[in-house]
Amino acid sequence: NDNAIELLSNGMAEGVVRAEYCGVACQIRIDWVHPHHGIVDLKTCDDLTWFEADARRYGYIHQLAFYRSVFAQVANELVPCHIVAVEKKEPFRCGVWKLSDCALSSATIENESAIRRMIECRRNNHWPTGYEDIRVFEFA
Repeated sequence: NDNAIELLSNGMAEGVVRAEYCGVACQIRIDWVHPHHGIVDLKTCDDLTWFEADARRYGYIHQLAFYRSVFAQVANELVPCHIVAVEKKEPFRCGVWKLSDCALSSATIENESAIRRMIECRRNNHWPTGYEDIRVFEFA
């Protein structure tokens, strides 16, 4: 994949960044940082056809939004974020996704809300699961 080659041709692997974010000491380990293309996260998957659904299910967008936010504390700028995904079985297809600023901004809002909840849980030593009440399961 020519785009993957471009993203991974120049940069630094396994970069560790430590910074305070939302009042919490944080550490991230970025798979790859390209000097012009920003954060590159490497993922494997069973089938590239379903990778976008996998990315949503496994929270990759929230992960990269968090990385971008912590990285920005040190770099003083929001950088682009990409995912390079490779199939674990033949034909070993490789795809590249750039995360939109809109998707990253939305995930950042949710991440920051979760951090605020975590701070409150720590303060009160009370850790609700979010499943304390009965939920209604409806079929359409």
